[in-house]
Amino acid sequence: MSEFKSCIFIMADGSRADVFSELLKSGDLPNISKYLVERGCYKEAVTVFPSTTGPAYTPYILGKYPGRCNLPGIRWFDRDIYNDKLLSFNRFRSYIGLETYFMNRDISLDYKTLFEIFPRSVNIFNELSRGVSFKNDKTYFSKLFYKVKSHFTDKSNEVDLVAQRILLQSLKEYSVYTYAVFLGIDTYSHLYHPFHKKVIDSYRMVDDTIGLLAKNLESEGRLEETLIIVASDHGLTQTHSHFDLLEFMNTKGYKTFYYPNVFKHFTDADAACLISGNAMANIYVKSKDGWGRKSTFEELKGLADNFMERPEIDIVAGLDEEGRSRIISSNGEALAWLDPDGIVNYEKISGDPFSYNGMPKKMSSEEALTHSFNTEYPDALLQIIQLLESPRTGDLVLSAAPGYDLRARHENPEHRSSHGALFRDHMLVPLVMNTKVKKEYVRTVDIFPTILSVLGHPVPNNIDGISLVD
Repeated sequence: MSEFKSCIFIMADGSRADVFSELLKSGDLPNISKYLVERGCYKEAVTVFPSTTGPAYTPYILGKYPGRCNLPGIRWFDRDIYNDKLLSFNRFRSYIGLETYFMNRDISLDYKTLFEIFPRSVNIFNELSRGVSFKNDKTYFSKLFYKVKSHFTDKSNEVDLVAQRILLQSLKEYSVYTYAVFLGIDTYSHLYHPFHKKVIDSYRMVDDTIGLLAKNLESEGRLEETLIIVASDHGLTQTHSHFDLLEFMNTKGYKTFYYPNVFKHFTDADAACLISGNAMANIYVKSKDGWGRKSTFEELKGLADNFMERPEIDIVAGLDEEGRSRIISSNGEALAWLDPDGIVNYEKISGDPFSYNGMPKKMSSEEALTHSFNTEYPDALLQIIQLLESPRTGDLVLSAAPGYDLRARHENPEHRSSHGALFRDHMLVPLVMNTKVKKEYVRTVDIFPTILSVLGHPVPNNIDGISLVD
């Protein structure tokens, strides 16, 4: 029988695994060390592609990869609805601003959220909140204001103080599951760089919160029965150059749909460029048969090669005529796919796009993680495969090279750090909890079944993760 009766999950949005680890070693996160690491563990986990807020929340809240939740980015384009329904609100989406309120209705209904599994749940500054009661969605109306304040001002620390205050107040409600987002690390990293003093102070703010949380729970005799988790959705890297991907598409002769000017090609687009985290993009191209079907990689090989001529582009992937993921980089070209038994297949065409050493041709998903975890592209095969499963994913998916992003305009204030890509500094995130785990290599998608197991709830068999405690 589990000793835990409730769970508090803190999303330290944008935390880098290496920064978190160094702060732990230097003693700069004393509360996290005392109340979580010493009682449980610290791990580095692999997040999902795209490694960006929103899609990278689905593993924690639904136990599913974002592609399988039909959430392929913070911006997406639905080719079928664009083609058939001129005035539909579902033709395209950007979860920046008011459209963030559509996220809960956009994700697949085939899977339950933790909020639906545990009706007595609390939600703070998180858009992906399906199943939370109106009373317990503590920032339902205010989150947009605070996120705008965090984005456009230099006051993310004040927003994190609000999250801290609401979290501590919510302890009085004795909820089974609480999900709270702290925005400062991510926002200050975008404004400055991932190692800036204000960013480091935001890590310390999360640590202060753990200290206050633990003392409050301890005073009520609830600390030992509360599972506490701190994790991140993605890392970040400093951006030295912006690549105008939209202009690149236009120079190739496309009438390109894009955000924020969704009216420019509202009816006559023959391509779409939707960017997430600034270092990942979904590229959609109208096929010779119209918008009713995806363009295959073979049909877009010329465009893919054009992308690969650019130093800003690291990886290009799309589906071939047989539905397999076809992947190219400057290091080579390969195919990746799942067979009916869920076995990961990896077939090199020339070289190796990820420069993997000794990667088997066939392996389980866990073996794919083990073989790639300590490389520059941890879990890249499965992450590309899952993303391309979404009907809303682009015909081509781009991952930017380190130091570059894919958006030169319409980003105010200018982003000096980016995320969303497939390489290690974006894909590796910290994970700390006050319980031991039995798995060496961890994905963020493993946290959902872990929470269920620890709280004594059955784990569904249609999820992507594996419990870390069983």
